[in-house]
Amino acid sequence: MDEETIIENFDWNHLSLERLKLLRSRINKAIDIKRRDLYLTKYTANIPQIYGYKASMANVFPGRLRSSISEYQNCVFGISLGSNNFADNKRLEACIKWISENFQTCLVLVCDSIYRLTIEVRDGLKGDEARYQAICTGEKFINENLFLFEKYSGSCRFEFKKTSQIEKQLEFEIYYEEIQYLYQQNQSFQKSVNSFVQAYLNRVKQIKDQDKQKKESLQEKKYLSTNYFFEESALNACLVKAGWLVFVYPGSIKTFEEISEGLHPEVPEPLKQMIWVSLRLKRNAKAGNAKVGEESKKNHDLENKPEGMNF
Repeated sequence: MDEETIIENFDWNHLSLERLKLLRSRINKAIDIKRRDLYLTKYTANIPQIYGYKASMANVFPGRLRSSISEYQNCVFGISLGSNNFADNKRLEACIKWISENFQTCLVLVCDSIYRLTIEVRDGLKGDEARYQAICTGEKFINENLFLFEKYSGSCRFEFKKTSQIEKQLEFEIYYEEIQYLYQQNQSFQKSVNSFVQAYLNRVKQIKDQDKQKKESLQEKKYLSTNYFFEESALNACLVKAGWLVFVYPGSIKTFEEISEGLHPEVPEPLKQMIWVSLRLKRNAKAGNAKVGEESKKNHDLENKPEGMNF
């Protein structure tokens, strides 16, 4: 005889009032537990996923140094303002965490002054207006993300430097002119830079519809994009000369990888010593509440949008 049959045929009148009350109390508790379990099952099934990121080393250039990169104690972490990898706190923190686990000191290079070229290409602002917005964006990045760097400062010392400070050095102009001259004289180097610049321009929505762009405007955007690369290369040369050899970046920048690999031996002498570490960011899903789920969707949408000037 099963339990349901026993319960249905049981003569409850034989039990005292106190005994019946006790049974009712226990039954009510069992019902509450069942309701709670049912609610949790339905709730957790509908919880959106939020995502965190884990950074790992994808490539090292030159490749022969991959197994010995741990011997270097200092690195440069270049911040490409406008790029998704730095606008998304989760991605940014994953990079900071990886750096803190692999280096003792990190120079956080906030690319504020050269971000003006991205603004000119993307938004059409010019001159001082673009530069002012770029400098303000750099300040905003530091103010909004300082806490993330402080979070990992126990194992790595982070110090901030802006490109607007470095470009005032005399060596910056010298290296800039050397790189510009090499671009004009060396077809292999010119091809590498042009390929990267075109790839960037193809990702920018405002420039894709060439029917709406004048030929002169497109040429100007190519000039600005190329100039961005010249300036960043000169900045990197200044840092290498100052002793900062290792550059860490989330993603791939082919021309800098080629330079570090020795494929462009005519570059300024400091750049021949540059070591380029490319990070890979892997997204990990975690359960969260509905509000966090909305943030996850925003981050997912952001992830699939074209990036800013990603040099």
